[in-house]
Amino acid sequence: MRIQDAARRLGVSARTLRHYEAAGLIVPRRTSNGYRSYSASEVERATWVRDLIASGFSTRELRNLLTALEDGRRTPGVNCAAVMQDKLDQIDRAITTLRKRRRALSARLAGAKPQQQTRTRQ
Repeated sequence: MRIQDAARRLGVSARTLRHYEAAGLIVPRRTSNGYRSYSASEVERATWVRDLIASGFSTRELRNLLTALEDGRRTPGVNCAAVMQDKLDQIDRAITTLRKRRRALSARLAGAKPQQQTRTRQ
């Protein structure tokens, strides 16, 4: 399928698919006229890319992970479950940090004088 069809199926833009390609995350075939052609397996790989990026992975982090996930093959030295658990732990730490920041800001706001609260709301 062509890039616009693949993009529509994935719910992303054609520009996003070109970005995935430039990052080396997907490799669509080229037709004789130079158009990108996406196979079902390439669309599935792009789905993984989209979903993992939405989960917080960077394109750099995804290169090794996708190779290991693709078709159930194992890449030496890459433990997919451990990589995903590390990312989950990283997200949990970020949530904890953001909650602390929110409590600190909320406490500061609650302790502000009434005049100051009025000014900051405007």
